[in-house]
Amino acid sequence: MDEKQQRQRIDPATGLPYGAVAGASAIPVRKTVKIGRPGYKITKIRDPTTRQVGLQFQIKYPEIGLDVIPRYRFMSAFEQKVDMPQDRNYQYLLVAAEPYETCAFKLESNEIDRSPGKFWTYFDKDTNDYFIQLFFKKLHRA
Repeated sequence: MDEKQQRQRIDPATGLPYGAVAGASAIPVRKTVKIGRPGYKITKIRDPTTRQVGLQFQIKYPEIGLDVIPRYRFMSAFEQKVDMPQDRNYQYLLVAAEPYETCAFKLESNEIDRSPGKFWTYFDKDTNDYFIQLFFKKLHRA
């Protein structure tokens, strides 16, 4: 095969020339054995000045890997595949840290107040506890 024919070979799976797609497939997938769910404690909180309602999550990762920092993300009800039928009145807070399974917490679908001091996360490396505090924005009633 000459060079021109080799460049024109098409991958039947993607429909693109061979070697053209190297983005996501070039990232190695980590295979770690999950050891179960972490312990957690959820506390309802209220801001004394603004009277906003919020939640504080304390998630315990006693056997977390070295140099692993937990991560969080918010997921809409339409992204998830566990609770069917999907309900727009809820959103999900996902928290993940290897080697533990990802935890999902079902929250009201109210907007989260991300202003400074209202939303924060902290990972205590001494006790391996991960804290997330969030407040919901006040609903304006007419």
